[in-house]
Amino acid sequence: MKKIIISHKNGATCAAVLIENELEAFYNSRDDNPQLVGNIYKGRVQNFLPGMRAAFVDIGRDKNVFLQTNSLQEFSMGQDLLIQIEKNAVDMKGARATLNASLAGRFLIFLPTLNYVGVSNKIRGKERERLHALAKKIRPSGAGLIVRTAARDCDEKILLDDLAALQKIWMEISERYKKRKSPALLFSDNDLSEKIIRDEFTEDTEIFVDNLKIYRRLIELIPEDKIIFYEGSAQIFEAFGLSEEISKLNERELVLPSGGRIVFDRTEALTAIDVNTGKFIGRMNFDKTILKTNLEAAELILKQLKLRDLGGIIIVDFIDMDNDAHKKTLMNFLRERAQFDRNKTKIIDMTPLGLVEITRHSSRR
Repeated sequence: MKKIIISHKNGATCAAVLIENELEAFYNSRDDNPQLVGNIYKGRVQNFLPGMRAAFVDIGRDKNVFLQTNSLQEFSMGQDLLIQIEKNAVDMKGARATLNASLAGRFLIFLPTLNYVGVSNKIRGKERERLHALAKKIRPSGAGLIVRTAARDCDEKILLDDLAALQKIWMEISERYKKRKSPALLFSDNDLSEKIIRDEFTEDTEIFVDNLKIYRRLIELIPEDKIIFYEGSAQIFEAFGLSEEISKLNERELVLPSGGRIVFDRTEALTAIDVNTGKFIGRMNFDKTILKTNLEAAELILKQLKLRDLGGIIIVDFIDMDNDAHKKTLMNFLRERAQFDRNKTKIIDMTPLGLVEITRHSSRR
């Protein structure tokens, strides 16, 4: 059974996703600092970096956004462009944009400017072949489609309905582009509660909401009997026993069940994670103690990557292991468990220095 708990308090919306009462994902968004990823703008080219084949585009915010393209010669100073934000600003770096906009529905991702058909990697075998053929059949000329995991077992009508809704949104965006002066926001994908429903809701899902405005909006999107308006005296995450686990998502250091520790350090370039045994010495031989600690750390790290939505390059400094068989056991464990992350997570390899390289696509990028 899946549960989604949505809360809006003190100018922030938070959502937790539980599967069999285990926290699987956590999302948050502040009203005064919304995420830009997914927003579509009519921007104006301000200046170029020819050596990087890049331009800076004014979208009406404090910082221009960075746009890299192979067609820089087609641009001119002051030119208007339709762009979509694909990566949020980080520290001193502005947001990053793309010319290839995409619109996500419940079952499909519509690519208005790309001639491409794809299917979620989590769908395999004959079902993957069926959905690929179906997407190829219904794809509008000159545009592309990606079939999402939720489309498994869907028939043609369901996909056509989803596509029609996305095409309608794209037509509205195109009309706004023609009518509005740059810079202008043409489309925003920042309603967290609606995105949660789109990305996480399934037939066996129960939703609990503590905000009446969000509750009323969601019953327009899904059956009312799937949503419960929470009116308890305790804070909703506390009522579900999640407060302590959620509070740990901001902690730099976490304790392993055995007593070992993992430490997170985030930089602009990458996330570094250090594993150490702490006071754990174990009742077995030293090599087995290290393997046990590393496996515990690996499981917790992969879960925290999902819950904290860490993306980009991740380097993990596990405790040094001299036993090659133990190294193989650890790497196999990581690769097996990484498959359960809905975001693309790749375990690259272990370097000669014993560092494990991971790349992950962040939802918020």
